[in-house]
Amino acid sequence: MPVITISRQTGSGGAVIGQLLAERLGASYINTQIVREVAQRLDISEATAAEYNERAEDFIERLARVLWVSNPGFGTINSPATALPFESTTEAFVEITRQLVREAAQTGNAVIFGHGAQFILAKQPGVLHVRFIAPLPARVERVMRRANKSRAEAEKWVREEDARRADHIRQFYQADWHAPDPFHLLINTSLWDEETCIRLVLAAVAELERKVADKPAE
Repeated sequence: MPVITISRQTGSGGAVIGQLLAERLGASYINTQIVREVAQRLDISEATAAEYNERAEDFIERLARVLWVSNPGFGTINSPATALPFESTTEAFVEITRQLVREAAQTGNAVIFGHGAQFILAKQPGVLHVRFIAPLPARVERVMRRANKSRAEAEKWVREEDARRADHIRQFYQADWHAPDPFHLLINTSLWDEETCIRLVLAAVAELERKVADKPAE
C-alpha cells in the first residue's frame, strides 16, 4: 500500500488535496495527529506543542543550548520540566516527529503531510514525495477566500508561514525548503483542479509501485 509525503507552499491547497487523497486511498492522513502525539510524549499541552510545530529554534532556546554546552551546570530558567537542559523543546519535538513519521511509514498506506517527511523518508524505497505549489498571487487569493483576510493580511501570513517552514527545514535538515530536489512530483494547483491533482498523484503512485516491483532483487 502506498506511502505518500506531501509538502506544500502556504495557500496552495495542498492540505485539502492531501486529505482527499487519503480518503480516496482509504489511507491514514497523518497531520495534526503528530502534534497531539508529540504533546503526549513530551507531557506538554497540545497548544504548547503546536507552537513548536515546523519552526526553527528561537533565540532563547539557542542561547540556552550554547550555554549548556559551554557550562553543563547552567539550567534554563523557567524551562518546561520535561525538557532536558541540553536539548531544546524544539529539538525534542523534531526528534519525536521523526520517530512518528517513520512509524507511520512502516504501517503503510499513509499520507503524511508536512513535518519534513520528504527528508525523513528520503532513503526509504517505495515512498512517493509530492509537493504542491502555486504562484504567490493565487495563494494569496485562496487564503483571502478561506480565511476571510484582507489582501495585505493574507500576503503577510503566506510569506511568514513559508519563511517559518523554510527556516525549520534549513536548521534541522540542512536543506532548501523551496528546492524541487526531494520530490517525485511537483503540481501547480493554479493550473489543475483538486480532482485532477488527485489523479496525477494516483498515477504517480502506480508508476512508482511498478518501478519498485520491476527492480531486481539485490
